[in-house]
Amino acid sequence: MLSLASLLVANSLMGAPDPEVMKRGEAVYNRTCIACHQANGQGIDPVFPPLAGSEWVAKNPSVIVRNILHGVAGPITVKGKVYNGMMPAVAGVSDAEIADLTTFVRNSWGNAASVVTEEEVKAIKVKYADRKTPWTAEELDKDSK
Repeated sequence: MLSLASLLVANSLMGAPDPEVMKRGEAVYNRTCIACHQANGQGIDPVFPPLAGSEWVAKNPSVIVRNILHGVAGPITVKGKVYNGMMPAVAGVSDAEIADLTTFVRNSWGNAASVVTEEEVKAIKVKYADRKTPWTAEELDKDSK
């Protein structure tokens, strides 16, 4: 089994995401994220931050996957603006759906980042299996490289 670091390096060499992955990811986004982050990824001020052009989306894929798995609580600064809402964990999504969703977000609305695989999601879940509470921005930033 490859380590998370090996998966991330291999993934960075893969290039642009497959259109089918993007289509599946968009479907998951429309089902689980659109109400707060909006169809254009701009979010809703002052509670739900934008995903479009977000520095958080461009970080290590672990950051966005952990947001989906556990949620985020407390203040978070996105594109220079502080948002102080609560993102709950996203329930009812498979590892494959999380990978597709993450890839879609990381490659939509002007974002351009590596694809995320189901194997990466599984490795992230294992690494943070003991986590039971939402993340804070500070915690995510410490382990975002």
